[in-house]
Amino acid sequence: MKKYFTLMKCGMSEGIMYRSNFLTSMLANFIQVAVLFFVWKSIFAYQPVVSGYTWEMMRKYVFVSFLCNSALSFGFEMQAADKIISGDMVLDLLKPVSYRSIVFCRAAGTALIEFFFTLVLVGAVYLAVNGAAGITPIRLLLFLISLVLGQGIKLQIQYFFSLICFYTDNAYGVLKGREILTNFFSGALIPLAMFPDFIRTVIDRLPFSGIVYVPCSIFIGTFPMRECFEALFFQILWNVLLFLAGSIFWKKASSVISVYGG
Repeated sequence: MKKYFTLMKCGMSEGIMYRSNFLTSMLANFIQVAVLFFVWKSIFAYQPVVSGYTWEMMRKYVFVSFLCNSALSFGFEMQAADKIISGDMVLDLLKPVSYRSIVFCRAAGTALIEFFFTLVLVGAVYLAVNGAAGITPIRLLLFLISLVLGQGIKLQIQYFFSLICFYTDNAYGVLKGREILTNFFSGALIPLAMFPDFIRTVIDRLPFSGIVYVPCSIFIGTFPMRECFEALFFQILWNVLLFLAGSIFWKKASSVISVYGG
């Protein structure tokens, strides 16, 4: 276990070392949230209820979705992809720990730093705008569990997409495509309940909804208690499936390792 904690410490050190990158990314995300906040405010000024959401519920959703979407946004996947393309990841293969463990532990260490600063910022703004009314201990506990499971899904999707760089030199394009897919299908931009039924039938079965929409719905109360537990099972299931898919893809992708640059 000691070697895993050491890797997490390395990730935390990287998070502190490159904090300017994180703060810039968080500022960009916060601007996006601010824009969404005022767009939704304008919409609810003319229509008090939209797809079952009131303005009070949407205010909460906007801020909680920001927390869910920013808790793991440092871009470890870009670092992993760059190492794959440059060939530097061979050094990680020489270590007495699996490559996935190295990537995950470093990402977890960095995410702890990110989550702390994001939680302080979002918590302060959330309480200033919404207050503490409606936050029950059981909902808060289920939300935190769901948040962790959601970040596990996001982490494994990022890992999967970084492995695609074994087959391409264009890491930025691959990972930017992943970011667009995640933001759209996770509910980070629009709650999935607002999508047409025929689209939701597909989206609800994809893992992306477990990253943002599920934790947010648990927190703001749009999911009844039974549905909360069903949603947690959904997240656990996708964590297992993505882990297995990542293992299979790693075995296939690592067989084509080639070191660029001599």
